[in-house]
Parts: sequence; C-alpha cells; structure tokens
Amino acid sequence: MNEMYEIYKQQNDLYDQLINHEDYEKNLQKFLSENFDFANKTVCELGVGTGRVTRMYADKIRKASLFDISEHMISRAVENISAYSDKAEFKILDNKNTEQIHDNYDFLIEGWSFGHLISDEENSDFWIAKLISDCKKIAKTNIWIETMGTFVDYAKPPTEKLNRFYSELKKNGFSETIIRTDYKFDSVDQAKHILGSFFGKGMEEKIEKENKTIIKEYTGIWTLGS
Repeated sequence: MNEMYEIYKQQNDLYDQLINHEDYEKNLQKFLSENFDFANKTVCELGVGTGRVTRMYADKIRKASLFDISEHMISRAVENISAYSDKAEFKILDNKNTEQIHDNYDFLIEGWSFGHLISDEENSDFWIAKLISDCKKIAKTNIWIETMGTFVDYAKPPTEKLNRFYSELKKNGFSETIIRTDYKFDSVDQAKHILGSFFGKGMEEKIEKENKTIIKEYTGIWTLGS
C-alpha cells in the first residue's frame, strides 16, 4: 500500500505533523478570510481529515457537517476542533457517494481529497463529472483545494489525471487561484522523516541532497459561486 494511505488509515498523529508544518506563512487561511464571508454560515466539508481546513473557519460559522471515509482521521479531527464541537457534526462518507448528501449549505469545501479519488480510479472522467454535478447541488459556493506540486520549481498539476481534473473545473466555471503553502521544518532530518514517510524514499533523498528545511509547496484553489 502507498505510504500516504497507510498513514491515513493508521497514523493520524504523523498526518497531523505533516499538515502542521505546511503553509507556515498561513497563505491559505489569508485567502479564505479575505475572499469569503463565513459569518453565521453553514459548511459541508468533504475529506475533513484531522480538521486542518476546518480550523480556519470554525470560529465564524453557524454549523458544519464534516465528512471523511476514515473514522481514524475523524477521531483526531474531533480532538483538534473540540472548542467548536457544538457547531460540528461528523459523518463517515466515501467521496464516491456525494449524492447521498441531501442537505443544502452555504459552502462546500474540500482540501486535498477529491484529487485522490480522481488519481486512483481508472474512469477518472466519470468521477470528475459526478463530483462537479453533485457538489453544485449541495452548496451555493464551492471551494476545492488541491496540490499543484511539492518540492518543485513552479506550479503545475503533478499528473495527467490531475491536469484533466483541474482543466475540467475551469471549463465548468470554477475560477483558479494558485498560492504558496510551503512546508517549514526544524531540521533537515525532520523534513526527511515527515515528508519521506508520506511521499516516499525519493522525496527523502531529494531533501537530503538539497539540504533544505523549507520545502516549496504550491496549492491550487478552485472556486465556484458567490
């Protein structure tokens, strides 16, 4: 099994270490705060993970439904956003089953989640179309956050499947914004351990060779709606 999926299924602590070192300049939080009014709004978040994105808006909203396929990850998210437990409802859901969401929300947010489904499935075009169709029905405003490359010189879709995914979003009216969400680690060894555990031996070797503690990360944000 791919290292990242092992971590997702069994090591939410290591996953938390990964995301807590990303975006040390808080550019994603700045983007969300400056472009969207979450005050007293309802949110559907898909692929909530350990609650990284949730913490960026939880203090402002009225209510959030937080979905993930992994009960293991949700257990950490419950801890991480415990201060807002009165606003949060957690549910187990595979992103393949978005048609099962029947409530309507002001916002639908997903972060680094849909891309895994698109990458893993052979019929990726079907899933792209389904996600777009389903999610338009769920919320007035969609905010989809996905990778545009880790430890690369410039932003670009890492794979051809993701390139098609992002292209289809633009064809369907989503606007695209690219930001930097760089990782910052205390040491090269820490960077090697955490990023190497998630991305594999090649990443670990590249970090060791370049001897860096700040690792470039590009993030794309695709938005649709008011």
